[in-house]
Amino acid sequence: MHKTLLAAALGLAVATAAPAQRQFRVGPTYSSITLEDLSGNGHTFSSFGGSAALITGDEGETGVSVSRYTDLSTDGGRRRLTLFGLDSYYYPIGARGVAPFAATELGLARVAESAPATQCPPLLCQDTVSTSSQLALAFGLGVRVNLGSSAVAALEGRFLQVPGSQIQSLEARLNASVALGRQHRGDFLEGTLGPAASVFFPVSGALRARAPFAGVRFRRDTKKAGTVGLQIDFAPLRLTASCSPMGCNEPNAILFAPGYETALHPAWGRVYGEVGVLLAGIYTQGPDRGVAQGLHGGVGCDFSSAQLLWNLNSRLLWLRRNSGENVFGVQVEVSLSPRLGAGRR
Repeated sequence: MHKTLLAAALGLAVATAAPAQRQFRVGPTYSSITLEDLSGNGHTFSSFGGSAALITGDEGETGVSVSRYTDLSTDGGRRRLTLFGLDSYYYPIGARGVAPFAATELGLARVAESAPATQCPPLLCQDTVSTSSQLALAFGLGVRVNLGSSAVAALEGRFLQVPGSQIQSLEARLNASVALGRQHRGDFLEGTLGPAASVFFPVSGALRARAPFAGVRFRRDTKKAGTVGLQIDFAPLRLTASCSPMGCNEPNAILFAPGYETALHPAWGRVYGEVGVLLAGIYTQGPDRGVAQGLHGGVGCDFSSAQLLWNLNSRLLWLRRNSGENVFGVQVEVSLSPRLGAGRR
């Protein structure tokens, strides 16, 4: 059934690509995934699969993928995963040349797991494998390299979670694809991206920052109104109350914060307000492991200087932990981006 649906989706994508003359790519994917056991020790596994993607407009791509993880066991039991995904790629400065991107995936995960070997004799565990279907979520960033007009390579790092299983992890993916058709120009103007550093000030809740956050800030103007923005941060956190003697009171998180911006444009730059959703993917062991959801909103300024664009902003973050506790904090940030296009005036 799953193979039939995947084949139908690929066929539809190819049929759509031909008349529209938009670029379509298809090729194999290799990934390396790291899972932590209950002691906090990391275990690395590999997977193989394939993906196909179509430029859908406005320098974005939509695709489908399938990946097979034959062994993800960290506890002596058996764990396998087959992941069917619907992928979305966002290119803030376009998909030509060397192009950074942000990616999200919503997928169907087929998980086969047995009881850990510590809970039953090893031979008996082989007969306790159960299979379940669950939704999977992944988000991260990467870089695409166009190799002429007929080949594309992409390297991506992302957070992957399959709720209801022990799979909350970081993953690196490498894809090599054959490209067909030509790229499409849509309604987006040239955008910017650059490194960002920020400080988190807690307002309420048990989460604190162990160090400043480091990340990447994306921004892209539209011809109609407003701006699409995205912030991705690595956030080293600390719980004010220790959760175990094994160090799980210091979780690491990947913050994924897309937002919509509306702005005024004085001669020296831009003043804007932003609001959006917030996801925190926590891959280290502890009570917060998984994805916390929330919202973010704030104000910021862009300052134009020669070929550089400086940004200062502050925003209020709200996250709801797995325990049900609401966490509020203020993130104050500075970032620097090269001027990569005309943008909005």
